[in-house]
Amino acid sequence: MLIPKFVINRFLSSYKNIRTLYTNNMKLKYIFLLAIIVSLIFALASSVFAEDKNIPGGIIPKLTQTSNDPELLEGHVYPNWGPVCQKYAYSVIYRDKEGRKPEYVKIYFNGQMIDMQKVDPKNNDYKKGVKYFYKYVPTKLGSNFYYFEASNGLGKARDAIIDSPDNGPVLFKSSFEKNEIAVIDKQSGKKILSFSTGKEWVGGISLSDDGKYLAAKTSKHVYLFDTAKPKEPLWSFACEQCGIGDDVKGGIAISGDGSRIIAAFGQKVALFDKSSEKPIWTYTASNSSYNVAISKDGKYMAAATAGEELDQNSNLLILWNDKSKKPLWSYHSSGNFHDVSLSGDGSFVTGSTGCPDRRFYLFSKDSNTPLIKSEPLTRDSPVHRAKISNDGGLMAVGSESGDGAVFLFKKGSKEPVWKFSTQNGSSVRALNFTPDGKYIGAATFGGSAYIFDNKSNQPIASWTVNDAALGGIDIADDGSFIAAGGTDNKLHIFDRDKKTGIEVPFNEYLEEIDISANGKYIAAGTGGSVYFFETFNKDSAPIPCTNIIEPKSEEEEMIASRASGGGESASYSLCGDKKCEGPETIDNCRIDCDPSYKEQRNTEIVAKSSGKKLSFLEIVVDFIKNIFKSKTKPVNQQPGYPVVNPSLPVSSGKSADRFQYF
Repeated sequence: MLIPKFVINRFLSSYKNIRTLYTNNMKLKYIFLLAIIVSLIFALASSVFAEDKNIPGGIIPKLTQTSNDPELLEGHVYPNWGPVCQKYAYSVIYRDKEGRKPEYVKIYFNGQMIDMQKVDPKNNDYKKGVKYFYKYVPTKLGSNFYYFEASNGLGKARDAIIDSPDNGPVLFKSSFEKNEIAVIDKQSGKKILSFSTGKEWVGGISLSDDGKYLAAKTSKHVYLFDTAKPKEPLWSFACEQCGIGDDVKGGIAISGDGSRIIAAFGQKVALFDKSSEKPIWTYTASNSSYNVAISKDGKYMAAATAGEELDQNSNLLILWNDKSKKPLWSYHSSGNFHDVSLSGDGSFVTGSTGCPDRRFYLFSKDSNTPLIKSEPLTRDSPVHRAKISNDGGLMAVGSESGDGAVFLFKKGSKEPVWKFSTQNGSSVRALNFTPDGKYIGAATFGGSAYIFDNKSNQPIASWTVNDAALGGIDIADDGSFIAAGGTDNKLHIFDRDKKTGIEVPFNEYLEEIDISANGKYIAAGTGGSVYFFETFNKDSAPIPCTNIIEPKSEEEEMIASRASGGGESASYSLCGDKKCEGPETIDNCRIDCDPSYKEQRNTEIVAKSSGKKLSFLEIVVDFIKNIFKSKTKPVNQQPGYPVVNPSLPVSSGKSADRFQYF
């Protein structure tokens, strides 16, 4: 039996109240306590499961399997992300081993069952497979839950569901067609470099210490600029097989003198010298990377990769030196590694992970045995940022999605020195640290920006950007100012001793920001990666669609993919055959190319320690046992069981992050 999120929340609330009562009255009879708990749980369960049938993203009863069931294949939505007022096509292939015609092919869409239409009305070859579609134009931001169902009169089949429906597309206010790489002069507040990347999202930006060199990573390119010659890059490296639009964005970092660049794109990590676009070495990982880092002297570099819990070759923190693509070591976590950073000389490495791990890590360059492996820092959401001081003595960490907080750690202790919880638990996906470890800059999806002194968990300066989620930030090396950007399409520059700042306009969401070590220049890049899987738009009112956007058809995109070796989507005739081949990549055909895909969508309750399904009675018994345990718990850690948050869309590499702990 699966327990919806709000049942568990009530469960935990009752648990806290009963446990407090028990602690305060030791004479309370055990049998009386047991009776209260069991009756409460079953009362909640019976009331909630009836209520749950009306929840679009809730648990859907399974079909009874028969030998006469048809098949539904390759159910998906295309495009899988984009703006409102654009046409989205939901499609699935109906197939029957006896060639039987379907009585119906329907899409469950936000609680309603809707008939689907044939792509080719003349195609009746049901034994081979017939494709059906449903088109939809969203008029407001928000989730759209769906799955497919068909019957041949004797049996039924579904797709895009295990226990709860899929969710898609991921919707933004913008279509992200005017992305930009820019460098701003701090003194004047004016752009001295502006380079259009068109539809390509900027997945990383990094300035040399003196601001002379700018390294940038976009969806399909790696660039190196001389900021004194802003019209064109010194060189560019193309990744034609890379796709556009994902939360696992890759990254880029440049050494202090600008001589070495480390970049992650697709499943590749490459080291470049500033003199050439030809990599010194290239490493192929099992999955894409969230971020990379390089030591100030350019001798050590690291990557944080995505993947799945059971695949030991994914979810890795990987460390190299500049001499070889063979890693010095790697470390596997049960959750995606969302971030990585290196101390000044590369002696120490930090990482942070998503669900189910949800921890902060510290390593020495000499070993993959963690020096610090924190307790889980959140109840049900990723730890998104981990930054380290130059000497490796202090670490700043940011968490997200309802458990938003800033943590300060000190080498030698797995308990934080202090913690600052954000208002309403707003996500901290933007955080940076001064090299001396004295100041932290952080920003939230609630629009708040902060500067902290390491001596206190109370900010020494703060600002609020109205009606914006802030997904990017950097802090000057001396802590004198921060630069932050977000969904209001503006770069905000705030001096520590001033209550207001200056604004630099852009055409798209800001997410990548870097300040040169001398404080003279601010680099910024636009894109949507950091804003995936997060509710941050306060205004969800319908938008009048005066013009309906017609995206390139999936078939046209397939042809383009074949020509270039990449693209945003692969052909439905190729994708879904369990072979990752031709134009298919993780970005355009996850079902074939992402080994974590099935695990990622597994919404059954699974015991993390054993992989065994837990019965409802086992949950109750374990729950009762927890009542008599010590009240001492790690920071913000609560007992619970992993379930899927059905409000999160599926994305490549995000398998572990979809498991939520309540």
